[in-house]
Amino acid sequence: MNKGLYLSVMASLTTLSGIFFMINYKDKNKIDRIITISLSIAFINMLLVSIFDIFLNTIKSMPNKAFLSVFIYLVINYTIIYLFLKICHKIKKFKVGEGKLYFLGVINTITLLLHNIPEGIITCTVTNINYKLGLKLTSSIIMHNIPEGISIAVPIYYSTKSKKRGFIYVLIAALGEIIGALFSIIFLKSILNQKIIDYMLISVSSIMILIALEEIFPQIISKNKKSVLIGILIGIILFIVNIVIN
Repeated sequence: MNKGLYLSVMASLTTLSGIFFMINYKDKNKIDRIITISLSIAFINMLLVSIFDIFLNTIKSMPNKAFLSVFIYLVINYTIIYLFLKICHKIKKFKVGEGKLYFLGVINTITLLLHNIPEGIITCTVTNINYKLGLKLTSSIIMHNIPEGISIAVPIYYSTKSKKRGFIYVLIAALGEIIGALFSIIFLKSILNQKIIDYMLISVSSIMILIALEEIFPQIISKNKKSVLIGILIGIILFIVNIVIN
């Protein structure tokens, strides 16, 4: 199997773990701790990998005259991703009131499916360019795919009492990673050159930084500080271990 596709499938399957946690953990406090620690690991890992492993290394390999074009590209890239995330949040909040758990689960499924497609493209493309970097990216994505799966499984499972339906909805969202990976293999492989690869890696870093700051950080800032600290420390340790190993 293509290495990029293999890691994308691995990342997508971790989304399915959401249904396991919801069925086997009835204690809401335990679930909250699992989500908080997982998100905190993903937050610090995404920032460290995107800044130090991707962005800075990519910039070093590019000619000095590319600085202005890189800056303009970053601004445009950041703006597009920011607007996309805002639109997703507006869709997510649309008509979602108290007691409408099933509708919330459906909206979360659609939103995360769309969110996971570019993630699959990123994971597959980067892995096929640099396998070690792909592994680091995958570890960060895995850590935030777990709470994503839970965010679908919770409303679907508790509104329908159906394990099967909860599993199907989480699976639909998880397929986004695989769809993105297949798109990368079929359509992007033949057009890649060093310049495209450099700008693609810059896009990857800006997407990861934006997701960490705009999506994950607001979710952990109000959570239990001890759980957040534990998650961040684990994330830093994982990053250091990756550096030592590689």
